[in-house]
Amino acid sequence: MNLELSPLADADLERLVALDEECFPGEPFARSWWHKALTGQGAAAWVVREGQALRAYCLFSRVLDEAELLRIAVAPQARRQGVAQRLLAQAQSALERDGICRFHLEVRQSNQPAQQLYRALDWQLTGMRAGYYPAAEGREDACLFGRTVEGVEQP
Repeated sequence: MNLELSPLADADLERLVALDEECFPGEPFARSWWHKALTGQGAAAWVVREGQALRAYCLFSRVLDEAELLRIAVAPQARRQGVAQRLLAQAQSALERDGICRFHLEVRQSNQPAQQLYRALDWQLTGMRAGYYPAAEGREDACLFGRTVEGVEQP
């Protein structure tokens, strides 16, 4: 695979929305967040392209020196090839260069592959939220992860 990682661009938006629907059927992420990322107004997003196709994306909200990972996804045909790890590592580095020193996220307790990804990139489990996610039967707990970076200079 010949993959290109880059910040989200206007031309990516419709393909990103389609990939989001493929990865999270019936759970679309609000378009307003993608627009915030495009304008740099409280959000940042990156994509992975293979030719004209989008293979992955991630979206962070940003407030002062903190960022929260809101969404990350890899197209089914590109999974288990290290794409998510490369994408998230690059996004974290870019955010750190912009002065972000604290990262946060929550993930379903059952999503072990995602938790392994976060741990591989130095995120630590910081807590739990009971009943955070809707589930097929009842609700599912969320695992809270955080990552602090020492020595990041504020812009």
